[in-house]
Amino acid sequence: MFRACLAALLTILAALPAVAEPEVEPWSRWRGANGAGDGGEQRFPVEWAVADASWTATVPGRGHASPVIRAGRIYTASADEAAEKRFVLCHALADGVAIWSREIPGPINRHHVQNSSASGSVAVGDEGVYWMWAAGDGLRVEAFTLDGEPTWHVDLGPYEGEHGFGGSATVCSDLVIVPNDQEGASFVVALDAATGRERWRLPRESGKSGYATPLVIDGPAGPQIVLTSNAHGVTGIDAATGRVVWERKCLPKRAVSSPVLAGPLAIGTSGDGGGDTTLVAVRVPETATDANPAEPELVFRLDRSAAPYVPTPLAVGERLYLWGDRGVVTCVDAATGEVRWRGRVGGTFSASPIAVGGTIRNISADGEVVTLADGDDFEVLGRAALGEECRATPAVVGGRMVFRTASRLIALDAEPSP
Repeated sequence: MFRACLAALLTILAALPAVAEPEVEPWSRWRGANGAGDGGEQRFPVEWAVADASWTATVPGRGHASPVIRAGRIYTASADEAAEKRFVLCHALADGVAIWSREIPGPINRHHVQNSSASGSVAVGDEGVYWMWAAGDGLRVEAFTLDGEPTWHVDLGPYEGEHGFGGSATVCSDLVIVPNDQEGASFVVALDAATGRERWRLPRESGKSGYATPLVIDGPAGPQIVLTSNAHGVTGIDAATGRVVWERKCLPKRAVSSPVLAGPLAIGTSGDGGGDTTLVAVRVPETATDANPAEPELVFRLDRSAAPYVPTPLAVGERLYLWGDRGVVTCVDAATGEVRWRGRVGGTFSASPIAVGGTIRNISADGEVVTLADGDDFEVLGRAALGEECRATPAVVGGRMVFRTASRLIALDAEPSP
């Protein structure tokens, strides 16, 4: 009797619909969830023309803000420098139609020729849309609802940077994490996502201004924020309190690329325009402590022959891809840093590589999309021309890849399933 009842119960349970796990937005921040650049398994063309795109859309002015995607909407930023205006923009992923645009007036300062007045990317959370920008008189954070209504504005004081501004915020639960590593007074601040109220502030030593996007990871006692900078190296911060949990000062130059995880290792880079670059891999501590910050183990270090300056490294399984600014790509073992292969693709690069459908893709400053095989051999699978300057990292959601050139959005559809 018991066995019969148990069998009946199991049959009923098997017939019930599974409880759906909460959907994780794959591209709500620069380079997607955790900054990992994971575009999924959909396969996209490796050789194509803009005429083959699903759609294209023109944005006002120009900029280098990478597209982010949430719930069928694309968010980005741009600037009309002559008119001293910046814009936060929202387009439909389905057809590229503009949903809303919000104008932000403000001063335009000189910046590096490879920079723009809208280089930082938008971050999107449950509470809204967030974008940070700066001129010499101040660093600001703007907040909007998902439908584009302004909700709050925060002025964080003067900003001093040699090449202009290019930082991006990160959303962590109900906090907006704002990095501010500059040549003036540096700090990282957590703002309440709903109100803009300051929840905590951590003063930082100042060095060369940096643009690394904060990384959120799971720590032993809750979420941690990983930062990279010239003055502090690689740092882990308790997201709830702003307390430094661990830190290794090991980055001798400016940190432009963003920290990423490769298994248990946090990867950071630093460098300068002359090509003097350094990559470090530190082991994230597995235990929390209320004492002084721990100093994590430095597992490996790579020099200028492999380390990128602006493009952020890409970890895929046991491989770590290092896409160099001057068109040399190096694949190393993610655990040891041992070089597996190195190849030259040509061009110069500011965008960061992503992984999608068994390929590694990046876009040169001239707008050439280069596709490599994800594997243990250097293999160029194809090239495609976007026809315009591009320094933004593409976004991928489902069967659509979105590119941002200086003045356009371009959507490419995945190939049909075999």
